[in-house]
Parts: sequence; C-alpha cells; structure tokens
Amino acid sequence: MSNSQNKIKKFEDEGLILTSRGLEKIRESHLNPDEIIEKAKEKNMWLLSDEFIIEYIQLKDKPVKKTKKIVAKENDSQLEIDENFDVTGKSTCEGKIEDFLDYFNQRYENTKKILLNRPTMRSAIPINILKKQSKSIDLSFVGMVSDKRESKRGFKFLDLEDPTGEIRVLISKDSRELNDLFDNILLDEVIGVEGRIHNDLFIAKTIYQPDLPINHKTNTSPEEVSAALISDIHVGSYLFLEKEFSSFIDCLKLNGNKENKDIFEKIKYVVVAGDLVDGVGIYPNQEKELSIPDIYKQYDFLASLLSEVPDHIEVILCMGNHDAVRLSEPQTRLDKDIGAPLYDLPNVHVLGNPAMISMHGVKTLVYHGASLDGIIGSLARCTYSRPEIAMVEYLKRRYLAPSYGKANIAPEKNDYLFIEEIPDIFHCGHVHTNGYMNYRGVKVINSGTFQARTSYQEEQGHMPTPGRVPVINLQSHEVSMVHFYDE
Repeated sequence: MSNSQNKIKKFEDEGLILTSRGLEKIRESHLNPDEIIEKAKEKNMWLLSDEFIIEYIQLKDKPVKKTKKIVAKENDSQLEIDENFDVTGKSTCEGKIEDFLDYFNQRYENTKKILLNRPTMRSAIPINILKKQSKSIDLSFVGMVSDKRESKRGFKFLDLEDPTGEIRVLISKDSRELNDLFDNILLDEVIGVEGRIHNDLFIAKTIYQPDLPINHKTNTSPEEVSAALISDIHVGSYLFLEKEFSSFIDCLKLNGNKENKDIFEKIKYVVVAGDLVDGVGIYPNQEKELSIPDIYKQYDFLASLLSEVPDHIEVILCMGNHDAVRLSEPQTRLDKDIGAPLYDLPNVHVLGNPAMISMHGVKTLVYHGASLDGIIGSLARCTYSRPEIAMVEYLKRRYLAPSYGKANIAPEKNDYLFIEEIPDIFHCGHVHTNGYMNYRGVKVINSGTFQARTSYQEEQGHMPTPGRVPVINLQSHEVSMVHFYDE
C-alpha cells in the first residue's frame, strides 16, 4: 500500500472525508495526518474541505511570537532590612539630662573612631592633655563644635570640647582653605584639628571632617533590576496629585506610557522616603487644606492605591514628619492600628526613619530629611533648589542631624542617626525638590513629591518639582528621570 493510500485510510478509519486536493496539500506540506485529525475532531468536522486544510497549513507555518520576558518578574526579590536601624520597641530615652549627655558622648566617640583612621590624626590626644603640651610641636585632637564666631578685626574662632575639657581654635587669615571650611562648619559637628598651641589658643593648621573615603567601592546588582525612588506623597491633601500618582502606578503595571516601558519593566523595588500622607494637626489651620481630614482614612486610601502595585514589586515605606509617628528622630514604624491596611499588603514593608535596606546587594540609606531645613538655613552653599548638595553635608559629617538645635532629636542610647556603614544609595525627600549627584561612590538622590505647590512654598518663593520619579538601575547605577506632571 502506497504512502498516500495509508494517509487516506487513516482519515477513513476516523470517519473523515478528505478531498483529493486536500490530500495533495497534506503531501506537499509534509503534514502529520494525526494532528489534522485531532484538529478536525476539535471542530466536529467530517468533511475536510480544501479551505480547512489551507487554513491549517497557514496556522502551522505562522511563526510563534515569543513573549518578552519582564526582567523584574523573572528575578526573585533580594530585599534585606537592617533591623539595627529600627527604633520601634527599643526606645529608652526619657528626656533626662543624663540621656542627652550620653547621647552627645556617644556621638563624639563614634565620630572620633572614624577621624582616628586618618594617619595624621592617629596621635590625637584629649583636650586637657593638649593644653599642657609644648608650643613647638604639631598636635592633634578631636572636638565637638560648641560655638563659632568672627571678631571685629576679622579673626575667626571655633570653640571645641571633648569629655575632658574645651579649647578655642584660631583660624589663620592666611589660609583660604581653612576660612572656606570655617564657613561650612555647623554647631555640634565633630571634627579633627591639627596645629599648635599658642598661649590659650590652638592655631589650626588643618581641619578634618569624618567624611567618606575617596576609594569607597560601590556595590552593584548582578541582575539588571531597578528601584523607583519617591517621597512626600501627601495623601489626604487637596494638593495631592492623585491622577499623576495613579499614572505612576499604571506604569508599574506596564499599562502606562510605552515610551518608558523599558524602564518600568526593570523596576523591582519602590522606595518611599516619608510623608506618605499629609497628616492631621501638623501645622495651624491644616484642616482647611485636607481632602481627607481623618488620619485613618488617609492611610486607608494610600493602601488602596498601593494595592494596585504588581506583586513582584517590593514597596518600602519610611516615615516622615507628616506621618502619624513621633516627631523626634529616629522615628518609629507606623502603628499597626493606624496603618493596618498597609500591613495587610504582602509586598509592602513599613519601616521607620531612618532605614537601611539592601536591594539586590545595593545598600540604600533612606532618610526623610527633616533636618535639611537646618542645613540649608545654615550653609550659604546649600539651597532648596539643589537639595542633593545639602544631602552631601550629611555624608561629610557622617550624621543625619548635625546640629541639635536645628532638628528634633530623641537622645537614644543607640545612635540611629550616625552613618557608620557607607551606603551605595542615599535617598531623602522632605524639601519637595528633585535632584541627584554622585559623591565619592554614593548616588545621592532627593526624590521630590506628589504634591502640588503649596501656599507656604509660594510665600517662600520655593519651586517644588512634583511628579518626577528617579529610577535607578541597581546594576549600572544610572538614573532615569520620569515625568508625570506637566508644569
């Protein structure tokens, strides 16, 4: 029996009628009769027309379109949260004088350890011993700045202290570098000084801030995944940009602007640096500017928005000065009674302020940045239009609230505001202005806001940059800026 007769018999055995042209098409295309028989049975056909065979051949020959892999979906989460940064349930301060003394001593000792790593500072001695030394030798010490002043004759002085005593430091008029640094020194910061004793003064030759090492090695992700950094959402405010925020969520769902689809396909993490909601009673007459006057309902609405974020994306929420937690830093996590719907979301992680996390091996320090106001108000080089420059001042001092009087600080036994571990990314918010830069291997990013310009900002002449979302590639550390607000 020929091959053609065999094929005809197969169809006849199944009760199917095949035309001679259909048989010819099957033979020409080298089709498997069993597959055609199965397809005919699915359609309850008994007469296999020429059109059916031709349509089958066309479907068979049509190339299968490969589904594009979504990078963020293909890679499992590698999120680690440093619990040592979380003060929740660990607060010990009672606001006593002893608490503050312990706090400042701890801050001094922590910073001193970093400064003593410098070769010229390794022989640093306490101030009480320093005062007894010879005038003819170079000396060094570590002190906390208690005062700074400039005399009528133009001489600049720093008053420094350590646990053993205090001393006045003279900044030579001849040193332009020291004079520039003097203008950039804040009260309460801890510095190292090298120079010589002259009568009751210490003549400064060199001043050191703890700063970051120049050769800091940055961690990168082995996979090309990204993190979207946002802050200051202010849900509950009349000025909350709900439409723009929803557009951001749509992009995370890959339903948004196709132009940025390649960026959003890689997003594995969303990090929010505080001020999740507008809060209640934060400033006088705030109730007039609230669309949601109930604090519980503000967090409920936020949870409903975040519930739309795809499950493969991890959402990290930190606290800010508008959130329903204590105002003093470090701030605890949001109470579960207030933010219950947020805690119910499986891919949402509620943290305090500050927080240290690792995303695919990339260490990220998240701090809301309430003390940025103090830095910007104290240093001429820092402005609200370039918050990333002010953020670098934190890193230079290795401290998140350098001047005690310019920030609300809770004197905890463990200093949560000290920057001991060097991050790869430093993320802040608070000032509602977007900006980023590199500083000694650290990507410094302020993520802006999802709140329109307020009346207070108009009075101050401050121009926020709402609806801008920096997305950082954790492998290359390149930043892409995505705009959701037409200014």
